[in-house]
Amino acid sequence: MTGQASSTTPHSSTVDPQESAAQQALNEGTEALSRGDLETAKKEYERSVGIKKTSVGYYNLGVVQYQLRDLASAITSFEASIEHTPSSVKPTFPDPDAPTPELTPAQAILADTHTNLGAAYILTSPPKPEKALEHLQKALMMNPDDGEVCYNLAAVLEATGELDEALMAYERSLKLGIARAELNVRNISAKIIGKRREEEEKAKQTGGSVASHDVSPSS
Repeated sequence: MTGQASSTTPHSSTVDPQESAAQQALNEGTEALSRGDLETAKKEYERSVGIKKTSVGYYNLGVVQYQLRDLASAITSFEASIEHTPSSVKPTFPDPDAPTPELTPAQAILADTHTNLGAAYILTSPPKPEKALEHLQKALMMNPDDGEVCYNLAAVLEATGELDEALMAYERSLKLGIARAELNVRNISAKIIGKRREEEEKAKQTGGSVASHDVSPSS
């Protein structure tokens, strides 16, 4: 899981009593979380979204539920966070030749929410890799230079048998500074080569042919 609980509502405008009370509960929840008091933090975040439903309130609640290993509830809260994200918060589509623009606080929360959902869907029983892929891809779309998200995406792709796509994702995460991806690149390259050989052997037995591919680990 990525990201920390936030004590700031990214889209507050004019402050009304309801919003003020929700923010106070949010702040108290974050203070409790900083002390390691997860149960109190959970109660305060539940109180906050009970007063006013906000994306940051549900996000923080999901963070605590995830830490308490209540994955089903965490998924529900993270999904609610996305549902209550203002429509003005859009993913960035940076020019590939330009530096990636810095995310706004609201965009950062949305990206972290997708990342956390990716992790939760993999850890839930039974795992839901298709949902994990969906959210990790959305997180990476918002922040293409996040090497950890790219690495996690590669791991899920590998687990689902999408070896070629996984290799590309591992190679990208390596370029983004995730050093441990180097071993994954080598291992998955060996898997791909082994798979090609098996296909070639089967093709020989059936009289068919298989297109060859040059796959080698990145240096």
